[in-house]
Amino acid sequence: MKKYLLVLGIFIVGMNNVEAQYYSNLNFSLADSLAAVKNTNDNPKKIDILTNIGERFMWANGDTAIKYFKIAQQIATDSKDDKGLFQAYGNISMTYNQTIGNYPLGLHFATEQLKLGTKINLSDSLMRTAYYNLTFSYSYLQNKELGLKYLNLTWPSAIRTLNSAGADLGNLAKAYYILEKNDSAYYYNKQIIEYFNQRVYEKRWSGGYVVQGDIYRAQKKYDSAIINYKLSIPLSFISSLYKDYLEAASGLTSTYASMNQVDSAIYYGNQVVIYSKKFTFTEGLLNAYKVLYQMYKVKNKLDSAFKYLEKSQQLSEQLYNSSKTNEAQNIAMGEVTKAKELAEQKEEQQKKLIITAIGLILVVVGVYLNGKRKQRERLRQIEEDRKNNELAAARDLQQSMLPKENPKRADLDIATFIRSSTEVGGDYYDFFPQPDGVIFSVCGDATGHGVTSGMMVSVTKAGLNGISPVKPNKILQRLNGVVKRIDLGTLRMSLNIAEITNDEVFLSSAAMPPIYLYNAATKQVEEFMNNGLPLGGLRDEDFVLENRKFEAGDVLVQLSDGLPEAPNLAGEMYDYERLSSLIQSSCHLSAQEIIDVLIKSVDDWMQGKRNPDDITLVVTKKK
Repeated sequence: MKKYLLVLGIFIVGMNNVEAQYYSNLNFSLADSLAAVKNTNDNPKKIDILTNIGERFMWANGDTAIKYFKIAQQIATDSKDDKGLFQAYGNISMTYNQTIGNYPLGLHFATEQLKLGTKINLSDSLMRTAYYNLTFSYSYLQNKELGLKYLNLTWPSAIRTLNSAGADLGNLAKAYYILEKNDSAYYYNKQIIEYFNQRVYEKRWSGGYVVQGDIYRAQKKYDSAIINYKLSIPLSFISSLYKDYLEAASGLTSTYASMNQVDSAIYYGNQVVIYSKKFTFTEGLLNAYKVLYQMYKVKNKLDSAFKYLEKSQQLSEQLYNSSKTNEAQNIAMGEVTKAKELAEQKEEQQKKLIITAIGLILVVVGVYLNGKRKQRERLRQIEEDRKNNELAAARDLQQSMLPKENPKRADLDIATFIRSSTEVGGDYYDFFPQPDGVIFSVCGDATGHGVTSGMMVSVTKAGLNGISPVKPNKILQRLNGVVKRIDLGTLRMSLNIAEITNDEVFLSSAAMPPIYLYNAATKQVEEFMNNGLPLGGLRDEDFVLENRKFEAGDVLVQLSDGLPEAPNLAGEMYDYERLSSLIQSSCHLSAQEIIDVLIKSVDDWMQGKRNPDDITLVVTKKK
C-alpha cells in the first residue's frame, strides 16, 4: 500500500507542477543555447546546438522542435554539411511521425534521409537511423510489407539482445505493435520491462509500460492494460517525458471506452485535451476527441458530443493544411467575439430586470430572434472564411503533390495540363521513371473537395512511393490495401496507371474515365474501359490489366472526368464521343498541341463559364 501511495503522490505532484518542470528545464538552457548559436561561426557546432534544442522539445512540443530542426537543416544545406543534413532530416521525420502525427510528411523526410545517406555512403550504424524512420513511417501508414522490411534492416537479428540493443528493444516492440504483430511486440517489450525493473523505481522507463498497455488493449486484456498505463504515468513526470503521459492517458481513454466505463473514459479524454494545450501528441488528442464524441453521445449530451466531433474533424484537416496559422488566428478572433457578445448579453439581461412583465416577455422574444439572426449571419461568415482558407490550402496542397517537371525520354513527347475548379477537387497526376527507362504514368481523381481530397491525394502519393514497381494492376491492388487500412471514411480515390516500355503500354484503371490510345497505323482511337472500383472500396478488389503495342506516332491520353463532363450554359455535357473524335483528328500534332486543341474546344463549349470540376490531361506521344 505504501508503494502505491508513493506512486500516487508522485503523480499528483507531477500533475500540479508539469508546466513549471517543463519550462524550467528548457528556458534556462534555451537562452544559453541560442546565445551560443549566435556567437559562433562554426556551422557544425551551430547544428549540434540546434539539434540539442530540438531534441529537448521533441517529446513535448513538436512544432517548436520542428522549428529548430529546420533551422539546423538550412544551415547544413547552406554549408554543404551532408552529415548534419542527414541528421536534421531524421529528427524532422521522427517528430512528424511520433509527436505531430503527420505521417506523409514523416515519410517524405525519412525518404530524403535515406537518399542522402546512400549518396554519401554512410556506415551501417548511421544508415540504421534512416531505416528506423522509414520503419515507423511505413508502419503508421499501414504499409506492412515495407514496414517489416525496414524494421529488419533497423534491428537485424544479431543485435536484438539487451546487451547490444539495450533500451532500443522498446522501439522494436512499439514498431511490431503498430504493425499489429502483437506476439512479437509482447516478446520484446517484456524483455525491456524486466530489464528496467532491475533498476530503482525512479530510473525505470515510462514508455515500456505504455507499449505494454497498448499491447494488452489490442489483446482486449483491459484490466492489465489499465495497470500498465497507470504505472507509466508517475514515471513520465519524473523523467519529463510528457508525451508518454499523453500516450498513457489516451490509451486509458480508449480502454475505458471499450469497457463501457463512460465516466472514466471522459475523465482521461479530458486529461488529454487539457495537457495537449501544453504538450504535443496529435494522434492522442485526435483519439481523445473521437472517444469524447462517442461517450457524450452515449450520455445523450449532444451539444458536447457535437463539439468534440467538430474538433476531431478540424484536427484531421489541420494535419494537411498549409494555413494552420491563419486558422488559429481566426479561432482566436472568434473566441474574443463570443466573449464580448456574452458580456453584452449579460448587461442586457440586467437592464431587463427593471421593465414590466409584459415588456420583459417582448424584449426577451425580440433579443432571442435577433440573436438567432446574428448567430446565423456569424456562422455564415465563419463558414465562408473557413471555406476560403480551406480552398487556398487545398490548391497549395494539390500543386505540391504534382511533379515539378515531366520525365524526359528520347522517344517520347509528354505534355500535361491541370486546371482547378472553383471548388478545388482532388485531381492528381504523377510519373515514376524507372532505372531501365520504363515510365509509370499516373492520373487520378479523389472524391470530395478541398483539404479532404488533398488528404486522399497525399496518402496515394505516399503509397505509390512506397510500392515496388510491378504491373499496374498489381500496383492498384496494393495501393487499394494501403488506402483501405488507413480508412478515411467515405473518401475514395479513382486512379489509372500506364506502364510505358520501349514498344508497349500496360494499362489498368480503378474507376477512372476511359484511357484513349490512338494507333497511327490504323488512324483509329481505342477506348479502354476495364475499370475496377475506386481505391478504398473493397479490400480484395482485383483490377484488369490490358496491354497494347506502342509504336511511332501512337498517342496515349489519360484524363479526369472534368473535361468530358464539362457543361455548357444550357447544362449539356461536352460528352466522351465528341472528345474521342477530336483526339482522333488531332494526333498528328505534338503532345502539347493536342492538349491546346482539347482545352480550346472545351472552353468554347463552356462559353466563358468556369469549369465546375478539375480538368486534368496527360498526353504521351511516341516519336
